[in-house]
Amino acid sequence: MPDLIVRDADPLLLERIRRVSVARGWTQQHTVTVLIEQGLFVSEHEVSSGFATPEVDALSEAIAALKALPAGSDI
Repeated sequence: MPDLIVRDADPLLLERIRRVSVARGWTQQHTVTVLIEQGLFVSEHEVSSGFATPEVDALSEAIAALKALPAGSDI
């Protein structure tokens, strides 16, 4: 797995990660990996909650189409 570098991380965030690491007995690398996975799971769930998969796909396609329009386009 490639390395991930986070620049200018908030010292409070780093301390919170360290505390989780110590409490769980995990390495900091494992702790950060688990926390990122959990955060992604929650974020992905929030994006799709309340929508069926076809609705999420349709919404994603509509957003992509809108982003592809040139600025100031009259439709």
